[in-house]
Amino acid sequence: MRILVVGGGPAGLFFALLAKRAVPTATLQVREQNPPGVTYGWGVAFSESAAEALRPAAPDVVDALTAGMSHEEMVLSLDGTDVPVHVGRSFLNARWTLLAALERIAREAGVTVDHDAEAAVSEAELADWDLVVGADGVNSRTRARFAEQFAPTEELGTNWLAWYGTPKAYPPSIILQNSDHGLLMSHASQFSPEMSNFTVEVGQETFDRLGFGEMTEEESRALCEQLFAGSLDGAPLRSNHSPWFQTKFLGCARWTHRNLVLIGDALHTVHPSIGSGTRFAMRDAVYLTKALAGSGWDVEVGLKEFERTRKPVADAFQAAAKRSIDWYEGLPGRTITHPTKFALEYLMRTGRVSYRDFRRQNRDVVLGYERDLR
Repeated sequence: MRILVVGGGPAGLFFALLAKRAVPTATLQVREQNPPGVTYGWGVAFSESAAEALRPAAPDVVDALTAGMSHEEMVLSLDGTDVPVHVGRSFLNARWTLLAALERIAREAGVTVDHDAEAAVSEAELADWDLVVGADGVNSRTRARFAEQFAPTEELGTNWLAWYGTPKAYPPSIILQNSDHGLLMSHASQFSPEMSNFTVEVGQETFDRLGFGEMTEEESRALCEQLFAGSLDGAPLRSNHSPWFQTKFLGCARWTHRNLVLIGDALHTVHPSIGSGTRFAMRDAVYLTKALAGSGWDVEVGLKEFERTRKPVADAFQAAAKRSIDWYEGLPGRTITHPTKFALEYLMRTGRVSYRDFRRQNRDVVLGYERDLR
């Protein structure tokens, strides 16, 4: 059996590894357009439940991705007032560490990984492979080339984000600052002994008032460093291809075309505020492998089974992501003055955490809030 995976990110590498282990005689080739060791962004997170959901498929991979930083609490900060809350354990790793581990384990299993390779695949080339998996990310050339077949839909968020790193150690944190320019927001989390994520998020009006649209990447970084100086305590912000972007809420009406299937961000996206899109993509790889194995690696049958079993789960996760996006995009138009009320709203924004659940896990925080209401 010959399988081509287009895209050497977490989804593509994880599927290639699982497929090669399931069918050791198969030819597995991964094409990645970036050079070896090149990736953009900083740290990625996995909740404990997400890691355990992946464990049965590849325990050694899960051991590698949970070997880095771990946190059991997060901090919700409003204008310098911190509210620490218990949210369950999460694991964080540098994105480049995760990719290096996945590629190493995949190569050890017998997968061929080609860097600096042509990422796109043509209609004619589909005939050269038994299965082609498009795992080339949110800006997928594979999806674009076969847009008529996949019928993608794309909705841009209204908020603007820039993903930086900083040497300051942050527990998982949401930082809000009311300012003369409007509401300033950051998502921060330590993912290694030396580095934390620091993603700045602002609404359109604040983005325009501050003039970010006319700035270079370096000018934006320097201004964000200045705006969040009180939180950063003198630590710098660092760029790793960190331009401003708006989240893409992406879906596809059809998941397959002939022997071609999309997975990960090439197929559908979520939002970083409800958990890593990396784990969402890697779960696609698990479902796809299971569906193909259950069909005896009959590609036509297996791809139909993949969509049948994965789509309801993915749709529910995307619905939660959409609620989270809507909540974030509503923040710039509000006046937020109570830190604990903000913490409660944040943790209950998707409907997956109830007030009762939050109260049980964070009794002292909620009792203080309830006293304030009297």
